[in-house]
Amino acid sequence: MVVRYLKHAEIDFKKWDATILSSEFPFVFAQSFYLNATCPNWDALMINDYESVFPITKKEKFGFKYLPQPPFTSQLGAYGKINLEIEQLYYDYILSHFKLIDLELNVSNKIQTNFITPINTYTINYAEGYKLNQNSKRNASKAVELGFKVELVINENLFSLSQKLINPFLIKEINLSRSTVALLDQLILNGMAQKMLYTFMVVDEKQSIKALAHFLCNSKHALYLKGTNFDKSDHTGSMHLLMKHIISFFENKADFFDFGGGSQPGLANFYKGFGAKPMKYGFLQVNNLPLLIKKIKK
Repeated sequence: MVVRYLKHAEIDFKKWDATILSSEFPFVFAQSFYLNATCPNWDALMINDYESVFPITKKEKFGFKYLPQPPFTSQLGAYGKINLEIEQLYYDYILSHFKLIDLELNVSNKIQTNFITPINTYTINYAEGYKLNQNSKRNASKAVELGFKVELVINENLFSLSQKLINPFLIKEINLSRSTVALLDQLILNGMAQKMLYTFMVVDEKQSIKALAHFLCNSKHALYLKGTNFDKSDHTGSMHLLMKHIISFFENKADFFDFGGGSQPGLANFYKGFGAKPMKYGFLQVNNLPLLIKKIKK
């Protein structure tokens, strides 16, 4: 087997996406529309005719090429037909070509080295069922008693609403740069174009927005992309109501629902309250930069 390097302009997106969607875990993160937004001009590794693929999220600084994990993106690595031999070929290739690697490998990747540490996301496998705990039920019921309801945001309004409400949250509270948030804007536009984006809001009886969130779904993987509630100090349960509705909404539209994180204990408890279970996958970190550059990086 030979690993072939494809520059961005050489990638056949139709074949690429077919490989991603036929994978054991067809995460939207690795689809072309997603990577085109979060990592413009990404390249790829390929074995045979898209039998197996590996996205290359390359960047360059101080003359050194490196592989970072793009913003708003998780679980990349090898897709399609994979086994330890194929994973090793990809692993050897990227280590020989990139001095610095901070890359999440998807849950199907089984290669083990001292450079890989386990991390978690939380997911619901619909085939296995799920059950909300009492706290989640109570908070969702509280929101209903207050007259809150969940509504699907129509396409004409969702982009402007996102810029008005979610972008300031990401910039001011999460401390993301404007250039990083601009990648999310493009991802939302790409998701809309692919008809994979679903945006929901929680409103009160006066139509005031209490929570807003974006989701992506490719018919197999449903992802909580980004969102927030605007009544945190009131503890009204708006986000619990939103999540309860969404999980039910995607039950007949996807195989599994992905909360898109869970490394922080508070978030993990929130997700577990809806019946989510941890999904462990690998985070590959390699730093072979010269000592001086390592100091500058720190």
